[in-house]
Amino acid sequence: MKTFFAAAGIAAIALAAAGSASATELLTNGDFSAGPTGFSSGYVYSPPNGFGNNLWPEGTYDVTTNPNLDHPLFSSFGDHTTGEGQMMVINGSGAPDTVIWSEGSNANPLLGAANTAYDFSFFLRSVYPASPAHLQMWINGVAVEGATFQATNDTSAWYEFSYSGVTGAGGLKSISLTNLNLAPNGNDFALDDMHLGGTAVPEPASWALMILGFGGAGALLRRNRRRMIALTA
Repeated sequence: MKTFFAAAGIAAIALAAAGSASATELLTNGDFSAGPTGFSSGYVYSPPNGFGNNLWPEGTYDVTTNPNLDHPLFSSFGDHTTGEGQMMVINGSGAPDTVIWSEGSNANPLLGAANTAYDFSFFLRSVYPASPAHLQMWINGVAVEGATFQATNDTSAWYEFSYSGVTGAGGLKSISLTNLNLAPNGNDFALDDMHLGGTAVPEPASWALMILGFGGAGALLRRNRRRMIALTA
């Protein structure tokens, strides 16, 4: 029993190490360091207009170093990455299912392989305390049940949210966020350090074969050991 479990443990460790080595960042501009590029949005891009109220009306966004530059009532703080870089600042739309942020498409899938584990994470922060955003994740244009992320009215800290899944036969073509909160007042927030990573998941048959292979090797070693003991007795 000890030999079998040790062999199975070695197999699992080896597979985990191989999976970690293959994980990579799949998003183009997850930290927004390249500005308003590398992603798509159904919101209207509204950079500073010289009056400090460019994120008005609802359904607008900017990529900036400080939310207060977009509206005088928004809190003043730096991005999550370094405190000096850029983030996406959003004035929540009143139209349902409007895409805030999205990467990937049918023509350019993020993760084309089936049966592949993926991890998605991002940082969210309210820039105004009233009526916090409530985000919904979409995969391949379909809302993922249970994958919602509720912001708080705390404007003093970034909060990390994450979701893990496994791709189906079509892979992971796109990932998107919308807002379930459609309130016109408040509903203002920032996103930063979006991350998507993928790791191949071994087929169940492969796991079984590897474990049986290690177990078989262990049994052969035990038989050889008993034979050596018998010959030397």
